[in-house]
Order: sequence, then structure tokens, then C-alpha cells
Amino acid sequence: MKTVVLVHGFFRRGRNMRYLAKKLQRQGYHTVAPTLPTTFRGIRECGESLARIIVPICEKLTSGKDVVHFVGHSMGGLIIRDYLSRRVVEGLGRVVLIGTPNGGSPYANLLLKLPFSGEILKSLHDFAEPGSDIAPPRNVPAPDIGIVIGTKPDIVRRFLLPGEHDGLVTAKSVRHVAASDEILIPCPHEQIHWRADTARAVVSFLESGRFR
Repeated sequence: MKTVVLVHGFFRRGRNMRYLAKKLQRQGYHTVAPTLPTTFRGIRECGESLARIIVPICEKLTSGKDVVHFVGHSMGGLIIRDYLSRRVVEGLGRVVLIGTPNGGSPYANLLLKLPFSGEILKSLHDFAEPGSDIAPPRNVPAPDIGIVIGTKPDIVRRFLLPGEHDGLVTAKSVRHVAASDEILIPCPHEQIHWRADTARAVVSFLESGRFR
């Protein structure tokens, strides 16, 4: 069985990943898209919630053909990275990070200047610049990691960040040193995981370890 765990971003719920879930199901994947407390909890606490879902799945793996992949959008990618840095996952497959602020986002820094924002929205600390210090995956060998980068912000935010960006996160921030491959998608941050070309890229990477 091929399972894909889909992890949503900040201020979202599991259903925010339903487009990718449907596309992956049509390719024969079993999908799991949990709702995690990304609004008021940091990546560590979200990872603990994720563990309660992932551990039973891994316990049911019966052969070397069973595999568990991870796909995360935005903060969801940070949750996946932190989770894999703390646990060895049996049957671990590949990982795709979509618009993940690995190097942080300046908007989080701005929000943290508001009174009590850091105490209420604890996850802001995790994706403020210069980004979270997350260790490499514990699995040996480490999984293939694919990076999907948005490059076309809406007109309102087009000139608010330097270089290529998706309106919220720069391409430089999304890029990760351990990535096996990357692909640029001309789309804003909030829409990138709702596109057919993104879905095709995700399927390609899960199958081959490359975006082709």
C-alpha cells in the first residue's frame, strides 16, 4: 500500500489538502489529511498530534512494498521536517515541501511585533526569519526531498518581497539544502497546492524522486 500523509499550513484544516488528496487517490494512493492545531500551536505540538496518526499507520505496514510519503504545504512542511527529525519512520518514502518557509517569512516577523501575537499565535515563531533550526531526518538513508516553489504573487504583493516569491515566501526561503530536486510553479502561495501542475509534479516526485 502507498500512503501519502498530507499536512496543511497555518490557519488551515485538513480539508485544505483535499484537491491534492483526490489527485493522488486517482493514482492509486491512500491519503491521510489530518487537521492539526497550526493556528495556536507550534510545529513541535503539531508534530505530536501528527504522531498519534502516523504511528498506527506504520504499525500496519506488512511488507517492503508498503510506503508512507509526506507532502506538506507551507507550515505543514515545517511540521513534517520537525517530525522526521525526531522519529525514525518505518516504511518512509519521499517528502514534498510546497511553499514551505524553510528560511522563514518576513510577514511572521511583522506579526510578532503586534501585542500578544507571539503568545496567542505560537506558530509564528516557527516561520519567522531566519527560519526554524530543524535537524535532518533520523531515517538512514534520508528520504528524497522535493521542493515546490511558487513564483507568481498576486498584483497587490508583487513588489513587497525581493527576488522571486509567491507573495508570502521568497524562493530563497523555500529552497532547502537537502533537496533532491525543485520545481517552480507560477502561482501565489495560497493557491499553489490547488493546481493541476502542482499535483502532477507531486505524483512525479513520489514515483521517481524527480519532478521530470
